[in-house]
This record gives sequence, C-alpha cells and structure tokens, in this order.
Amino acid sequence: LLTLIFAFNLNANTDPNDFETLKQLEGKWVGTLERTDDTSDSLILEFSIASNGSAILEESNTGGIEMLSIFNYQNDELLLTHYCGLQNKPVSKLTSNENGKLIFKTDDDMSGLSLKKDTYVTSWEIDLVPGDENKIIYNYTVSGPDGVTTTASAEMTRI
Repeated sequence: LLTLIFAFNLNANTDPNDFETLKQLEGKWVGTLERTDDTSDSLILEFSIASNGSAILEESNTGGIEMLSIFNYQNDELLLTHYCGLQNKPVSKLTSNENGKLIFKTDDDMSGLSLKKDTYVTSWEIDLVPGDENKIIYNYTVSGPDGVTTTASAEMTRI
C-alpha cells in the first residue's frame, strides 16, 4: 500500500495540460547562458510541434554546439529526452509544475546513466514568466562523478 501511495504521489503533479502549456513555447528564443563555473555563451532555442501534435522539439544552440530535446506526454508522464553535446541521452520526467515553473529530473535507469561514471544533465527548469508570454527563465544542472556540478541559467526572450 505504501509503495502504491508513493508511486501515485510521484505522478501527482503530472497533468496533460502541462504538455499543452509547453506548446505555447513554439517559436525562437534567445538569451545568454550564465554558468556557475563563471562561463557564459549565447543560447538560441527553437521550439516546434511535431508528430501530429504528440511531440515538442527543442533545438538548441549553445555557443555553437547544437543539441536536441524532445518533450512528449506518454503513459501519464511528461518526459524530456535530451540528445546532448556530451554524447549521451538523459531522459527526464516532470516532477512538478508550480505557478508555471516546470521542473524535470533525470531518471538514471531510463537514461542508462550513472553519476559514478557519467557526466550529464540531471535537472531542468523552464519557468514561464507570469504575465509575459515572451520571456522564460531556462535553467539546467549538469552533474558528474565526484560530485562535480554546474548550473546554467538564461533569461530567454521570444524573437
């Protein structure tokens, strides 16, 4: 019974409307990515809706490095699959959406990744700025062996 309650609570914040909300990001976004290791790069995001409305593609360019993320709603979960410049593929699940701040956490088992040996994106946040459909705050954290962690953040503007 406790396992069932725990499993239900993990998905309690998953709502099909969260996927519909993400569709509102369709278009091109620009900003500057600031990292906790004191580096920065230009960041360009382009969101498009594909596969008869069942997937949202996020094409990103971070300082000349192109990457791809795909959002899809499957089996009552909002998933984010990221094809990374680090040459791996973290799969993340939406863990919460509070006031338009969508938080995704990487599922190590689904991804086939381990912090004991791999460096990868372990969490994402997309914060839809209340009252401004042309701004988002985009954050992610990269973690690796020995507890090495870098967080990156950008205020993005729709162009």
